[in-house]
Amino acid sequence: MASSDVARAPRWLFHLVRAEDLGWGSDGRYAPASLARERFIHASYKDRVEESARLYFEADELPALRVLAIDPRRLDVPVEVADTPRGPMPHVHGSIPVDAVRVIGLDALDVHPDLVTGTRIAFATSSTREVPCLIL
Repeated sequence: MASSDVARAPRWLFHLVRAEDLGWGSDGRYAPASLARERFIHASYKDRVEESARLYFEADELPALRVLAIDPRRLDVPVEVADTPRGPMPHVHGSIPVDAVRVIGLDALDVHPDLVTGTRIAFATSSTREVPCLIL
């Protein structure tokens, strides 16, 4: 699957991180240490997140893990889907902007959608009210 396939049938991308390692740079972007080493950020599709958690984290760490649910439509860096022995795994080739992410716990994964749906709406605030505006 190529990165163009992600745009045709977008699925949420999920990245696991220890709560103490989660942080945003002064530029408003998430860039874990692994990005510098490997040149991409490991991600999973929803059906592989719990398996990834069990494979790469100790059992006592699981309750404190955070899951970054990443909207691929909001990324300004390439996503390549690698064929792995565990199935297709998305690799995000760059830092992730904060507005592309929802931070959830593993316990909230069951109710999070797999497919990205809807429009991208943001709210601009003024001193008197919030005004919805469409972001293309």
